[in-house]
Amino acid sequence: MLALKIIDIREFMNQLLIGTTFDAFEMVEADITTFNTFSIDGKLKKDFFDTDTLEMFEQNGTVYSLWKELKPYCYSIIRGKRTPLYFKIVFQLPPRQIHAILRTQNKNAAYSTDVISGMFLNLQYKNNELLCTTGIALRTFVPDKTFQHQWDAAVLDFLRRNHIIFEQM
Repeated sequence: MLALKIIDIREFMNQLLIGTTFDAFEMVEADITTFNTFSIDGKLKKDFFDTDTLEMFEQNGTVYSLWKELKPYCYSIIRGKRTPLYFKIVFQLPPRQIHAILRTQNKNAAYSTDVISGMFLNLQYKNNELLCTTGIALRTFVPDKTFQHQWDAAVLDFLRRNHIIFEQM
């Protein structure tokens, strides 16, 4: 698990809320506190969708909405002259990207898509600080931490590629 402090919060927020940097992530949940607390459950409600869309979700293993679909709602809550008091956003790497990482980077490790239930990027803003943590959820205990380290390295690379300034805690 990585714990990072984002240094340039303003630039990060521009990338988060206006840019496309985080659009490919699934949003598991968001809690935003401004004048009220707003909570968003990113889990798709299957009863809302038609059969063709449901089939597509099942083929892709999609359970949560993409950030690009929920970003406008979060932006409408956060924007304004005053900074939010608090927010927490939990992103998850989409299943197809987990499959791709397993195929290309982790051929000899003890991980498979049957073992990994999620790879997460957590954002938390409070007390004028923005923290970013990584995590991986496993369905069973695996003593090998190779994939966790690879996920952490992939997140660091992602942040650097997108010119997000951070310091490790």
